[in-house]
Amino acid sequence: MGRESLFSNIFNLLLLQGMNYIMPLVTFPYLVRVLGVDQYGVLAFCLAVSSYFILITDYGFNLSATRQVSINRDDPQKISEIFGSVLFIKLLLMAACFLVMVCLVFWIERFSQIQGLLFISFGMVFGQILFPIWLFQGMERMKYITYLSILAKLIFTVGIFLFVNNEADIWLVPLLNSIGLIFIGVVSIFIVVRQFGVRFYIPNRQVLVFYLKDGWDLFTSNLAILGYKNNSILLLAFYLDPINLGFYSIGKKIFEAINGLNVVLSQAFFPSVSQAQKDTGLAISNRLRSLFSISIILSFSIFLFTFFFAGYISLIVSGSQEAVVIEILRMLAIALFIIGINVPAVQYLLTTGNSRRFSVIVWCGVLIDLALLFLLVPKFDYRGALYATLISETLITLSLYYYSYSIFNKRKYV
Repeated sequence: MGRESLFSNIFNLLLLQGMNYIMPLVTFPYLVRVLGVDQYGVLAFCLAVSSYFILITDYGFNLSATRQVSINRDDPQKISEIFGSVLFIKLLLMAACFLVMVCLVFWIERFSQIQGLLFISFGMVFGQILFPIWLFQGMERMKYITYLSILAKLIFTVGIFLFVNNEADIWLVPLLNSIGLIFIGVVSIFIVVRQFGVRFYIPNRQVLVFYLKDGWDLFTSNLAILGYKNNSILLLAFYLDPINLGFYSIGKKIFEAINGLNVVLSQAFFPSVSQAQKDTGLAISNRLRSLFSISIILSFSIFLFTFFFAGYISLIVSGSQEAVVIEILRMLAIALFIIGINVPAVQYLLTTGNSRRFSVIVWCGVLIDLALLFLLVPKFDYRGALYATLISETLITLSLYYYSYSIFNKRKYV
C-alpha cells in the first residue's frame, strides 16, 4: 500500500472512530442531566450487556476477516466466500445470543426488571452484524462507510436532543442507536454488492469450520479485553454508592474514547502489515519500525494531553470539574501511554501467526486484573481498580514485547 493510501486509510478511520467515540460524549452530559444518574446507570448496564453480544457476534472477524480480505482482495470469488461465510456465522451467533438473553430475562430478576430496554438494545447487535467494516478495511476502501457512519451518528445525536426529554424517554436511546446501526448496515451491504461485485455465498461445513478456527484466538482475546474493560465497573457496583460509581463510569467513558486513537492506529496499519508478510522480513520490519515511531509519539501526546487537561475534559464531558473524575483521568492517562506503545508488538504477533500466544497473554492479564480487583477494591475502592489497571496493563505490554522480540530473533536467523 502506498503512503497516500495509508494516510487516506488512517484519516478515514480517524473520522469513523472519532465519530464513534465523540458523538456519545456529546450526548453523554445531556443524558446524565435528563435521565438522572440512576437511570443513566440502567442505560449503561443495558449497553454493557449488548456490548458482550456484539463482541460475540464479531467473533474476532474485525482482524481475522480483515486479514483474509487483504490477502485475497484481487479474487472476487474468494471475497464473496469470505463475506458470505462471515455473515452466516454472525447470524448464527446472533441467534444464540438472543436465546441467552431470553434465558437471562426469565431467570435473573435484575434482567427481567429492564427486559424492554434489553430487547430494544439487541437491535444494535443486528445492526453491527450488517455493518461489514472488516471488509472495507481489508479492501482499504473506507471512504463510503466512513461518511455513512458519520451521517448515522449525526442522525442519532440529533434524535437524542429532539426526542429524549425526561426519564420516561430512556427507551428511545437504544432504539435510536439500533436504527442508526441497522441503517448503516443495509446501505453498506448495498455498496459492497455494487462496488466490489460481492455475491451472496452459502458456505459449506468445511468452509465455516475454517473461518471459525481462523477467528477463534482473536475472539477469545477480544472477549478477554471486553471482560477486562467491564470487570471494574461490575465489581465497584458492590462497593461504591451510585454517585461515585457514576463518576468512575464517566472517567472510564472518557478513557475509552481517548483510547480509540490507539485503536485507529492499530486498525489502519493492520492490512499493510499483513500484506508485508507476503514480501520479505525487511518489509515487515520497516512497517513495524514506522508503526513503533508513530505509536510512541501519539501515545506520549495522548498522555500529556489527558494528564494536564483532565479538568477541562471533565468539565466539557460531564459539566463539572469533579475531583474524583480528574484523579481517575490522570491515573488512566498513564494507562493510555502503556496501551499505546504495545500496538507494534500486537501487530507483529498477529501477522506472524501467533494469535494464540497473544490470546494467552491477554487472558493472563485479565486474570491478574481480576485477582487484583478482588484484592485492592475492598481496601482502596475506585483507586484499587485504577491500581489494578496500571499493573495489569504494564505486565501485558512487557509480555507482548518479550515474546515479539523472541519470535523476531528466531525468524531473523531462519
